Amino acid sequence: MMKQTKILFSLLICLFALFGQTAFAEKTSETQEQGITESEKRAGFTVQAVLPDNQINDRISYYHLLVQPGGSQTVEVNISNNSAEKQTYRVEVIRAATNKNGLITYDEREKPADKSMQLPITDIAKPKSKEVTVDASSVGKAEIEINVPAEPFSGIALGGIRISLKSDKEDEAEQGMTVNNTYGYAIGMILTEDANSPIYGETELKLRELKPEVDYGSKVLEALIQNPHPEAMQKLEAEGKITRKGSDKVIAKNSLKNIKIAPNSVFPFQIDWGMLEVAAGEYTFTGKIKGETKSWDFKQDFTITREMAKKMNKQTAFRVIIPEWWMQAFYGVGIVTVILGLLLVSRLIKRKTRRRETSEEKNRILSSHSAILSQC
Repeated sequence: MMKQTKILFSLLICLFALFGQTAFAEKTSETQEQGITESEKRAGFTVQAVLPDNQINDRISYYHLLVQPGGSQTVEVNISNNSAEKQTYRVEVIRAATNKNGLITYDEREKPADKSMQLPITDIAKPKSKEVTVDASSVGKAEIEINVPAEPFSGIALGGIRISLKSDKEDEAEQGMTVNNTYGYAIGMILTEDANSPIYGETELKLRELKPEVDYGSKVLEALIQNPHPEAMQKLEAEGKITRKGSDKVIAKNSLKNIKIAPNSVFPFQIDWGMLEVAAGEYTFTGKIKGETKSWDFKQDFTITREMAKKMNKQTAFRVIIPEWWMQAFYGVGIVTVILGLLLVSRLIKRKTRRRETSEEKNRILSSHSAILSQC
């Protein structure tokens, strides 16, 4: 019985210790632009590439054009306005980039091109007009002018023609006065001067830089994996881990599959520290990216200073505020639980004592009877 009592008290103490501490939680958020594949019904319009004669593969719905040094042409995109009102659409050409999920995107307008990119597609292809207005239930067209430099380029130039619905508040959004989401589509565009130049390859990957930082509220180590060649990559698998320098104990890790990397771009592979507080010190990043025919191993040390660790932890961790009344109620319930537990234990002890006394009384009576019988 004493053993059961000790167990009960131990459980109660653990319960108070668990909830008596101030709780911390990690606040994370992640947003990603999703304008490329919006449903046609919600968007109210559709787009279609008009493939020209120099289209290399006419069985696909995006542009794969064979161009010549110094050549020029204009390609068209049909815009079908399915709404009952006249609409204005924004037309852009955006170079291909790689996001942290390992996807090729056409939405990084402001981010500078990688240093390995000698000829961005935005230097070759430009919209003839940045805005196109289409009447209700009609088809209009956007025109993209292509002017190829006289100096030849190798491999492919990859980008996307993005067409999005312009809202009345877009001008305010561009000035930073409001946040405005619009529907849009992107049509891929591949330009090459060699019809046999492959779109995908596995020439080389490099670890360019390690960046401990905060990304949308998450503490992460960002490993910038560079594809320095004018070819895209696909069907890659990535894995990485963080350890203390000189230790094998894994602090955090991540893995991704079915990765694509745009030509001459950087894949920002991230490892989330999770709920752990970042401590200043020396660390080691160990990573690997595996393709269909090649694989690349990376290992590099990095340092997190006290200032950096303090900043990362402060920006990501927030204190969970527990209302005073809740704590009072909790402690009240705890006290009642302890009292009930003690009463239960006391009752069990009394019951056991009573049974023992009853058993002793029975034994005493039997002993008396035995003594009387022996005298007879």
